Amino acid sequence: MKRLIKITLVLAISLIAFGTYAQDATHAVGSVHHFKVNVDTDGTTHLADHVGNTYTWAVYKSDGTTAAASGTDYSFTGSSTGVDVNNVDIQWLTEGTFFVEVSEANGAGACTTLRRMEIAVSAGAIDLAVIASDNAGTQILGAALTDCNDSSGAIIDNATSNFGNSTRYFTVSMSTDGQAWTSGAWGFDFSTLAGATVTTATAGVTIGATTITVPTATSSVTFKVEVANTPGPTPANDITLGFVTSNAYITTGAGNTNEGAGNLANNTPDQFVITASPNTSVIVID
Repeated sequence: MKRLIKITLVLAISLIAFGTYAQDATHAVGSVHHFKVNVDTDGTTHLADHVGNTYTWAVYKSDGTTAAASGTDYSFTGSSTGVDVNNVDIQWLTEGTFFVEVSEANGAGACTTLRRMEIAVSAGAIDLAVIASDNAGTQILGAALTDCNDSSGAIIDNATSNFGNSTRYFTVSMSTDGQAWTSGAWGFDFSTLAGATVTTATAGVTIGATTITVPTATSSVTFKVEVANTPGPTPANDITLGFVTSNAYITTGAGNTNEGAGNLANNTPDQFVITASPNTSVIVID
């Protein structure tokens, strides 16, 4: 009976040591966060009585004992071990629960102290946003969204009756945890008015029939959408032009992580209204 009690106590202590950490913070897939210890009240200066000590930072999976996979679960964006390395930047690459641990050894290297905190990593903060904009990416709102077609006031050739095209712009950006996403590729599905052409001046962006992929180091892209004018009575011949996105994702070392359902409201921007010009007939002579 006494032996059973001892075993039970050992198990309980083990659970307390390894399984009952309070969750210290929630971060997002793709986000970068700065961890530090032994800093002065200014938040940056290494405390004098710790200078010369050796630090080793590590990341563990939710069981607290299995090392997380660098390049798949997380990555250090700088040095993670060495003398006076009392701070480190960590980028999270996949969802899950992780422990960030730091070991500090004194100058002689004989004695160490371990500190550990629990981080929940969620995909919920991945956020693709679309706005109606000008060609510089500045948002257009309200009454400015409605304007004459681009051929309004131009001379229409009598022989061809070509009323030309109108061009409008939409800017799409990707962020995670409020940070612009530049550490990997990203993409999304899109739809716009039938017959419209979509292009961009941003290098490396791949535009398919219904999909767009954006390369690493680019967090925002402005797209040019061009559509043929439809002359005739207004508003019947006005053009309503939108740019709807869906299935947005970012790419990390762990693969693709999709935008969560809670962040879809800004995937559909305001629409432009392109006002039609009269379909004036060719000039005839009696």
